[in-house]
Amino acid sequence: MSTGKEVIKRSQKRTELLEKAKNLATTPGIYLMKSGAQIIYVGKAKSLRARVSSYFQPIVHDHPRTELMLQNVEEFEIIHTETENEALVLECTFIKRHKPKFNVRLKDDKHYPYLVISTKDPFPRLGWTRKVINDQSRYFGPFPSGYAARTVMKLLTETLRLRDCSDNTFSHRSRACILHQMDLCTAPCVNKISKEDYQSLIEEAIAVLQGKSTDLVKQLELDMLQAAEEERFEDAARIRDEIQSIQIVSQTQSVFDPDQRPDVDVFAFEKNDSMAHGVVLQVRGGKLIVVKHYDLFNFDASLRDEEIAYDLLAQHVILMDEQNEVLHAREVLLKTLPKDFELLENALNVKIKTPASDLQKQLVNVAHTNARFALDGAKKESAGHGITALEEVQSKLGLDRLPRRIECFDISNFQGDEGVASRVVFIDGAPDKNLYRKYRIKTVKGQNDFASMSEVFDRRFSKMDLETGNEKPDLVVVDGGKGQLSQAKAIFDELGIQGVELVGLAKARTEQNFRSKEVESTQERIFIPNRVNPIPLYPNSKAYRLLTHIRDEAHRFAITFHRQRRDKKSLKSKS
Repeated sequence: MSTGKEVIKRSQKRTELLEKAKNLATTPGIYLMKSGAQIIYVGKAKSLRARVSSYFQPIVHDHPRTELMLQNVEEFEIIHTETENEALVLECTFIKRHKPKFNVRLKDDKHYPYLVISTKDPFPRLGWTRKVINDQSRYFGPFPSGYAARTVMKLLTETLRLRDCSDNTFSHRSRACILHQMDLCTAPCVNKISKEDYQSLIEEAIAVLQGKSTDLVKQLELDMLQAAEEERFEDAARIRDEIQSIQIVSQTQSVFDPDQRPDVDVFAFEKNDSMAHGVVLQVRGGKLIVVKHYDLFNFDASLRDEEIAYDLLAQHVILMDEQNEVLHAREVLLKTLPKDFELLENALNVKIKTPASDLQKQLVNVAHTNARFALDGAKKESAGHGITALEEVQSKLGLDRLPRRIECFDISNFQGDEGVASRVVFIDGAPDKNLYRKYRIKTVKGQNDFASMSEVFDRRFSKMDLETGNEKPDLVVVDGGKGQLSQAKAIFDELGIQGVELVGLAKARTEQNFRSKEVESTQERIFIPNRVNPIPLYPNSKAYRLLTHIRDEAHRFAITFHRQRRDKKSLKSKS
């Protein structure tokens, strides 16, 4: 927790920065809030003096995140521009380049899945992929989440009785598998169906993926009602999810108006208490050609809709221009006008509108449906613990700031062989698997966890701010008790790592004296540097669930990587 001296020190720093801000020019530009050498926030201003001074006034700001950001600000820099339009473009460019932890920023959809059908195969199957390549296959998507893609793939495969086995299994099968006996596969592997009849089933699947799913949805709705009447509520809920997955595909793939043929980008976002997701439908000549999905990083639930719309629209257009992908349309549709929308129109050369015609309303509804479905899928997949769990960790450990980015490391080897390590990253209480890292131990021979951890920490922190997503963590958790923590602390000191909190998380112990019927057990314990006694972690607490989830995830990730390395080595030795 913050001491009185720290509060006074922050107040003095705020006063100093206010005096500095009062001497700024009244010209437009951008300002960079910094903690040490790290840029933690980027903003634009019509008048730098007025905007920057407003931050350091002796008042409590409306947004809690602004107050949290100001607690970390040690200095600011400004960059002048000729016009406010130039400031807007420069702001988006700096956000993309530096990824400040207090800016809402977009992460695009390159990791979103597609369903694929290989048309060159005589008996193709439905698969899914995160890469679209120029081959003889047909791709459908992107889907708003892996959950949605898997749901549709499973539903179509079972409903149409398509093959589900790999090409290798298919070519070597001599008799039908159990799926055929369960009437879930037509068994083309043993010629139970002709190529022509199987191809007709594939055409039905393609029709659904192209948005022609009326008959299938009607049948599923009847099945859902029947399950509800029979009080099979879990089955009814599962069928409801299947219908939603099919509808999301149908709505996205069927946006077409041959008469009006508009060129328009349609924006939408959905949010909950902990995350937000944006969608952009790019419609050209009346036909939907691209669906862009964006996770909104560093989202704050207190942000107003017009502020979120501003970040989504401005950063999307800048990203499209820089990546030289499909050019952004000159007309933009969205439900809520973004803040400073006239400035956006001038700077980005677009016309921003809210929907008026039936077609425009349909497009906006489709975009919102995609965003809402993606948000639901992300919530199911992320298994986030929420800000309240972070606040409990902060209070429990006496941290000066909220541990929004927590990293945990784990070493894995077998009798000193094939040493590997893992890093898992939780952002705002939820795992961010795009930031997970695997390490092969390169400089250590034999079983030496201290040397291995030293190598991993050196490699991780030497690349700080140079690698995407590699900014400084607020908290590092090591698996182990006092001994492991003291080793990690020695490595931190040796490498000169500062500004990162470090704790050790020891598993619960169970001890039994064979002469006694009593079994003694301890809670999970947290060890903190320079503190003799550990802090107990009780199972019913949110802090317990978050920290043990992080530790177990790091262990799982390391073990999985180690097994892959060991199996690969074993195969090479046998060949």
